[in-house]
Amino acid sequence: MKFQKEHLLLYAVTDRAWTGNGVTLADQVESALRGGATMVQLREKNISREEFENEAREILPICHAYGVPFIINDDVELAAKVGADGVHVGQKDMDPRHVREILGNDAIVGVTAKTVEQALAAEAAGADYLGSGAVFGSTTKTDAVPLDLDHFEKICRSVSIPVTAIGGINRDNIRQLAGRGMSGFAVVGGIFGALDVEAAARELRGIAEELIARDVRLSPEAAAFCEKIRERRPVVQCIANIVTAGDCANALLAIGASPTMAHHPDEMEDFAKISDALVLSMGATESLEAMFRAGRAEGAAGSRTKRPIVIDPVGCAASGFRRKKCWELIRALQPVCIRGNASEIKALVLDADTGRGVDDPEELRDTPAAEEDYVRRLSEMTGAIVIASGATDYIAKAGCVKEVTGGTALFRHITGSGCMMSSLLGAFMSISPSIESAAACCELMAAAGEAAERWARRDCAALPGTGTGSFHTRFFDALSLL
Repeated sequence: MKFQKEHLLLYAVTDRAWTGNGVTLADQVESALRGGATMVQLREKNISREEFENEAREILPICHAYGVPFIINDDVELAAKVGADGVHVGQKDMDPRHVREILGNDAIVGVTAKTVEQALAAEAAGADYLGSGAVFGSTTKTDAVPLDLDHFEKICRSVSIPVTAIGGINRDNIRQLAGRGMSGFAVVGGIFGALDVEAAARELRGIAEELIARDVRLSPEAAAFCEKIRERRPVVQCIANIVTAGDCANALLAIGASPTMAHHPDEMEDFAKISDALVLSMGATESLEAMFRAGRAEGAAGSRTKRPIVIDPVGCAASGFRRKKCWELIRALQPVCIRGNASEIKALVLDADTGRGVDDPEELRDTPAAEEDYVRRLSEMTGAIVIASGATDYIAKAGCVKEVTGGTALFRHITGSGCMMSSLLGAFMSISPSIESAAACCELMAAAGEAAERWARRDCAALPGTGTGSFHTRFFDALSLL
């Protein structure tokens, strides 16, 4: 089962101490799953290996029936034998690299980390997630020393892989972890020690969703760029397509910029005098004359004569006409930044159809190495910062390539997510036309998307899945709150 950080939200870790009176560990696990546990770890220190294997074989199909990963504690050999989804190892157990050799690249590998150094080492070794604690001591490990919460937060912020808090977590203390940067909570007694396991899991799941949804933060570098945008309130002129113009304007307003959507050719000189950046979308082919005039217009007397220009090659993967006009704009205006999806960037490099409509179909995607290569090549061809947006954003300038991961697949299911990102780039480029500001914009977009998905999921809790309408609205909420 492919690991997602959402699996850590309520991570149920077993302990048979509370079984008996006809209630088995498998019964308790299923009760926890009914209550909303998102991952299960079998951790039983005081039973024979044969009993441990029997428990694993009984519990694994129950977890899979609920679509939840099943993890074995420490015993890599047994995890491989029973077909578990992964293993969690401590600092004195097997190296994560060796775990991968045994279980394969698709296995979920968790590692205990109680220091920043251990966390960074585990990440470098290929861990999927970290378990860090004991944040409140432990009812199952009497020698566990409570971890200072500020230190716990440093661990969470030091790595890009998700971290789950563990150690003595229950309904009475879980809220003390608000804002610490974890992706979820590993709970033992707070679930399995409850009189009603299902009800306890359901309550903890609700609190966990609330805490994680609120805990959205940017890196200090990205946050600094956002703060400068709010301070300066740059005016960003967007010549956008009619489908997304309103969303582009609202996205800019949400981050503290000031949009203008002027698009008549005869007003381009006037708006050049008051705007700090210019964003041109190839989705607005009816406004090509305005684009050329806007790009060539000089700013107010005494100001810089050339605003940073961002070009979005919307639809160039499927339209030879758009590719031709996009290249004419690039050569005439020398944009500081070009942002499109991977198919659009590839189409500009090869001057060929590479996509379908304005989408970036998964079945037409290249390998990550190929996508990175096309971004690098287009940057060399144009001298611009070039961004290919996707599950991983590739950002190239002067031979340097940065990667920004994150976001949500729901971006594919609303119109204009790419156009909004291009508009936001206008604001970021007005602060600093650099690869660092481009990366900060990509980080903001990804973080806002992730937060919006979590919030929308809560909005639609009574419905199957997450509605795209709720996600669309919540995305603007996230942009403004970040």
